[in-house]
Amino acid sequence: MINRSNTLMLRHKLTRKIRLFRHDNKELLVAGGLFLLAFVTFNFIMVSIEKIDFLSSFYFSFVTATTVGYGDISPATPLGRWITVVYMLVSIGALGTAIGVVTTKVTESFTSKKRGLLNVKDRLDLIIIGYPNETKVKSIVQEFRHDPRFANAVVAIVTDNLNERPVWMAAEDVFFVNGLASKRETLEQANIKSAKRVLVLAENPTDEVSDEYSSSAVIMSERLNPSAYTVAEKVREDGYLFEIAECDLVVPVSRAGELVQELQDPGAIEFSECIFSNKSKGNQYNALLKKQSSWKELVLAFIDENCTAIGYKRPSDNQFSFTPHKETVIEQGSLIKYISEHQINDSDLVSRKCKMPGCSNHVK
Repeated sequence: MINRSNTLMLRHKLTRKIRLFRHDNKELLVAGGLFLLAFVTFNFIMVSIEKIDFLSSFYFSFVTATTVGYGDISPATPLGRWITVVYMLVSIGALGTAIGVVTTKVTESFTSKKRGLLNVKDRLDLIIIGYPNETKVKSIVQEFRHDPRFANAVVAIVTDNLNERPVWMAAEDVFFVNGLASKRETLEQANIKSAKRVLVLAENPTDEVSDEYSSSAVIMSERLNPSAYTVAEKVREDGYLFEIAECDLVVPVSRAGELVQELQDPGAIEFSECIFSNKSKGNQYNALLKKQSSWKELVLAFIDENCTAIGYKRPSDNQFSFTPHKETVIEQGSLIKYISEHQINDSDLVSRKCKMPGCSNHVK
């Protein structure tokens, strides 16, 4: 019963698409059909009356319909000549009409795509709503695809701040939909129902009115696709509007990298807030290593103190190195970056039963 039901559903969809195609392309179908009928009939008559081979007849029919007329082949009988005249009148008009219709549709399609008026038919990995500036949106797209898991991600951008698709969107193969994201028709045009992730950016990071636009977009997005993971930026201190909209995550205006990490691996912004705020339960600290050790030994030592070592900086380095290989040797005097609810003391590490080099608290 299920297979039969699916078959009937597919048949119904196919029938509806065929009807829609016929409705939208009546002129092309009539002109193309008329030309094909005249072309086949003329070839049959030429082979039967003029006694020429099919290949020569096909060649003569084509150059006649395209008004090239090289003159190397021509009908020899009076009847063949009259039929050729009728064929010229019909085929030239029908073929010209068909070519004109196709050319117009291609031009309109290109123009509509450039103006963001075409429907997105691909299944989307990410829809970005809002366009605060080119730099931020472009960075989000590039960072999102920089992850090998999303290298071929399909992305669409919905905004009413642009009249035409920017050059960078075409270069990055990003869909552009021009319209107000709080309107159902706009999001359906962007194929919102297929999207796995939705990112709503604050149009103006300094204007609280942006939250009204963003929350309206979230409401419509959640209504059309509640299963998508939706992240929205807020300008106001409170997030009441977004709570009403049932947004999955509301964050202050953030950097492109933070937003991308959150979309790909939810919890990234929460983690960032945890280690970069003194008001949070956890925090990040530095410890000074007093004795050379392997990274594996250091990680185990910090775990015993309910801490998590995440990186180090040698005395000669300008930057920290994070998530090193377990066999990496960390020299004396290096700074160890770790996450914990508290700072560790020298005695905490020195008193370990294993011969763990001591550390002293350094710079937070």
